[in-house]
Amino acid sequence: MTIQPVLALDAGLQYIKNRGNIICGTELSSKALAHKDENGIWRGMDADLCRIFSIAIFGKDNRFRLVDVKAQNVNSAIRHNKIDVMLGNAPATASNEISGNTTQSALLYYVKQMFLAHKIDNASSMEDFKGKKVCVISNSDSWNNLQRYNEKYQLQLKPLFFKSPLEAKQAFLLRRCDLYSDNELYLLSLLEETKKNLNTVELLPEVIAEKPIYAQVLKENQQLRITIKWILNALKLAEKEGLNSKNSEIFINQKDETIRNLLGVNPDLWQKFQLNPTWLQTVLTQFGNYGEIYENNLGQNSEFKLERGKNELVEKGGLISSETFF
Repeated sequence: MTIQPVLALDAGLQYIKNRGNIICGTELSSKALAHKDENGIWRGMDADLCRIFSIAIFGKDNRFRLVDVKAQNVNSAIRHNKIDVMLGNAPATASNEISGNTTQSALLYYVKQMFLAHKIDNASSMEDFKGKKVCVISNSDSWNNLQRYNEKYQLQLKPLFFKSPLEAKQAFLLRRCDLYSDNELYLLSLLEETKKNLNTVELLPEVIAEKPIYAQVLKENQQLRITIKWILNALKLAEKEGLNSKNSEIFINQKDETIRNLLGVNPDLWQKFQLNPTWLQTVLTQFGNYGEIYENNLGQNSEFKLERGKNELVEKGGLISSETFF
């Protein structure tokens, strides 16, 4: 097997532009994150974000690829140029920050870690699952969170370890374990899949932990880190400033410098990022701001109907913040 060359230090966006597309890693086993619809078009939260990167960098919405990358393989995938940016369920731990090849670029969203369970008749609390077997990914933050939850509530849950979500999923469906603990987005996708053949599986209401998910890039590629950060910041700031899919055109003539910079009316700032100055205008028209993208893929306009919760703007009681752009 030929190993791709390691990206040169400070290569920035040039390597991506020369190749002609941006490659995003995610978990293709999660319908909420990325999947192809009946027409072969990529859908999902991470699919939309990667398409947005394509618009910002190339001015076109088809210069992207999505690659299935498991959490334990993120460092290797980024280091060997298999992907440029990791989305999805990438770990954000102290150990990875110190010794890994990746660094956090920007917050994407928060996810809940929960349980998918084979139903127990008349079960009313986690006490009814005491001593049951739990499928979980080995050497993961999900395992660490589960261990702490187990000890706190003295549930005596028995973990069965697997290397990947696919292996854990198969074991759960074969009833090798009674519970499966992972992030809510993945479990909801699995629940939807099982409804076709099973009606004995349910998502339990208990929340084990809530964790932030970040876009991650190669540590040495600071230009890419900064670029991804400010692309995502622009989506969040657009929501804060009231720009959305229906009204962006009326903001173009405003005198506010932040708005003019965001929309590329003043093109210099986005050009310094080597991006198409009016990319956000295109994105707002096609996808909307951060809130609209969230609602369409995960929230009330999607099949998952997730409340925004911590994914709401700080100004509305959530944890999603933005920085001014000037």
